[in-house]
Amino acid sequence: MTPETESAARQADAFMTGKRRADDVAFMLGRVLAHMGIRVGDPDSWPQLAGRASLSGEPYVYLGTVPLATARKVIDALLYAQAAKRKQDDRDLGHDG
Repeated sequence: MTPETESAARQADAFMTGKRRADDVAFMLGRVLAHMGIRVGDPDSWPQLAGRASLSGEPYVYLGTVPLATARKVIDALLYAQAAKRKQDDRDLGHDG
């Protein structure tokens, strides 16, 4: 192989690895959203969710445009989870201290 084809092959491998990682994360996020009653692919709930990767292989998840009601539902869930975590942390500190 020439240096150019080796470089192209490495770049393609990095891209595919990043794409697989991003697809896995998008799938897991879709499962979490489904558990919350948010339907991925439904224009009224969460129209788009896709794993993507840059040419360098950096994975990311494209969330698309999310309706305000859905965004608020996710925000409320995150706030509740953070408050529950803080409450548990406070309990843990109280037992140790």
